Amino acid sequence: MLVRFRFTGGQGTKRRPAVILTGDHYHNSRADAVMLALSTRRGDHYFGDCEIVDWQGAGLPQPTKAKGVIQTIEQRTVESRLGTLSANDFTRVKQSVRDILGL
Repeated sequence: MLVRFRFTGGQGTKRRPAVILTGDHYHNSRADAVMLALSTRRGDHYFGDCEIVDWQGAGLPQPTKAKGVIQTIEQRTVESRLGTLSANDFTRVKQSVRDILGL
C-alpha cells in the first residue's frame, strides 16, 4: 500500500509504502488501519525493523525494510496497492511486531 505517514514531530507527511497489519473485520468497524511504514534507507537498523527479503515479489522497487514503528492511519489515506508480502516476509513482520510489543 502507498500511504501518507505523519512525521514523528506531527508536522507534515511523507508518502511511503506500508504493510497493513489489520484485517477486514477490523476495517469494517473502524475508519483506521494499523500499519508499519516501509523504508529503503540502508545502514540504519533499529529494534523492531524487519528486512523484506522478497521485496521484488512484493512489488517494491528496491531493497526495503519494515520500520519498527506501528502507526494507526485513516484507511482513506491509502492511495494505492503495490503488492503483497510473501508468507515468509509477513510472518517475520508479525514476529517483529510481537517483539516491539513484548508479546
